[in-house]
Amino acid sequence: MKTIFVDTSCQVLYAYEGEKLFCKFDCVTGDNDHKTTLGTHYIGRKHEFYRSRQYDAQMNYAMFFHRGEAIHESSLVAPMSYARMVLKKLGLEEKDPLGSHGCVRLESSNARELFNWTPIGTKVVVSKNPRLPA
Repeated sequence: MKTIFVDTSCQVLYAYEGEKLFCKFDCVTGDNDHKTTLGTHYIGRKHEFYRSRQYDAQMNYAMFFHRGEAIHESSLVAPMSYARMVLKKLGLEEKDPLGSHGCVRLESSNARELFNWTPIGTKVVVSKNPRLPA
């Protein structure tokens, strides 16, 4: 069974098939005003090419898991993920301008790889400290 885990505390996405790690990618999750919804969700729809009407933003390799929240491609994910962790360690996370509007952003090549691996119905666990398979 395929499962995606999003660790909002470390800004990392893990994908497992059973207990075998498929990938581990830096990600960027929601900002303080638009938090990524914690809990267990499922991929309900996928779009290789997608443009958000609400934010007028390109979100290719979009995999929607909760209402309008999706895992999708973006740019500069690794530096933003790192900067968000530094702000957190300095106690400045409330001033974090780098988060998303609830989506989980991945670098383009990572988003494409995960998109191709993930079928509709895949479980997505969003947590501050997810319990990963052993």
